[in-house]
Amino acid sequence: MQYSRPSDSIVRSVQPFAEWVIDWIFLSSAVVSPLAAVAAIYYGFTGAPAPAAACAIVAAGAAWGAYARFVAPWQLRVKHLKIAPQREQTAEGSTTAASRPPLKVVFFSDLHLGQFKRQDWAQRIVEAVNAQSPDLVLIGGDFVGKTACCDIADLLAPLRHLQATHGVYAVLGNHDYGIPGPDHSDELIQLFPQLNIRLLRNECVAIGDDVLLVGVDELWTGRDDLHGALASYRRAPNMRVIVLGHNPDLMLKLDGRRAHPVLRDAFFIFGHTHQGQIYIPLLPGLAIPIESKFYRGLHHTPHGALYVSSGCGENSTPTRINTWPEIVVFEA
Repeated sequence: MQYSRPSDSIVRSVQPFAEWVIDWIFLSSAVVSPLAAVAAIYYGFTGAPAPAAACAIVAAGAAWGAYARFVAPWQLRVKHLKIAPQREQTAEGSTTAASRPPLKVVFFSDLHLGQFKRQDWAQRIVEAVNAQSPDLVLIGGDFVGKTACCDIADLLAPLRHLQATHGVYAVLGNHDYGIPGPDHSDELIQLFPQLNIRLLRNECVAIGDDVLLVGVDELWTGRDDLHGALASYRRAPNMRVIVLGHNPDLMLKLDGRRAHPVLRDAFFIFGHTHQGQIYIPLLPGLAIPIESKFYRGLHHTPHGALYVSSGCGENSTPTRINTWPEIVVFEA
C-alpha cells in the first residue's frame, strides 16, 4: 500500500471552527451541570417527576462533560507495557527468547505545550519519568502546540532535568514542523542540545551493547526515511531493535515491501493519535488523522509489535473521553 499524506486543506478542515465549538460545549458543561441539578431538585419537590428526571439526566451528562474537560486531561497515568521478548538467533539457527538483562525504557509523546499546558505540566511529566529510574528516555514528537502565549524555551526548560542512564532521544512531530500552524522545527533543533536531548532524524544509534534505536523523521513532511536510517546500521548479532517515530502510518510504508533484516522482529512506538483523545467505542478511529488501523494501544504486525500512546497533551481542546495522558514504561 502506498502512503499519501493528507493534504494541508484536509488537515486544516478539522481545525478552527469545529475545535472551538467542541471546546465550548465541554467548557459550558461546568455551568450546565449544577444548574440542571438545581432544576432537578426543584421539579422533584414540586411534584413534576418527568421534568425532574430530564434535568437529572442533563446534570449527569454535563457532569461527565466537566470531568472530561477539567479533570481527565490532568490525570497522568503510568502505563507499564508488557511486550513479548524479541527473538535471538542461536548458532544452530533456531530462535530462543532473548535472555539478556532488560533495558528499562520510558516513552512519552505529544506534550503540545502552549495554550493549555505549560511548564508546570512539563515538570510533572519529568518527575513521573524520573521516578521510574529509566535506562533510556524516548520522546515521540509534537513538543509544542499553540505557542502564541509563551516562549518555547521556557515551556520546554523542565525537560533538561530528565534523567536516564543512556540518555534522552527524540523525534519531531507534525505540529513541530507546522502542520498545521507555525513551523518551530528550527528553534527546537537548536534548543535540544541545551536540554540534553538528542534528536534523531532518520538515524540509528546503539544503546549499550545490545539495543539498536532507530529514530525516524516526521511522515507528513516527507522527510521520513526508515530504510535510509538503516542503510548504514551497525548491528551486532541478536541486537534488540526499537523504532521511534511520531506517526504510526509509517507502518504503511513497510507493507508490501521486502522488510529490512533489522525489522523482522522490532518494537515500534508512536504517538500522534492521542488514542482518539475523545474516544467513542462504537465509533473507533473517528476523525483520527491517519490511514492505518494503528491508532490506539498495542498491535502485532509481521514486522514486530507496536504501541501507539495517548500522549501527554492536547492541541485542539483539553478534553479527554476514555483516554488519559500517559507515560509508557517497557523493557527492551
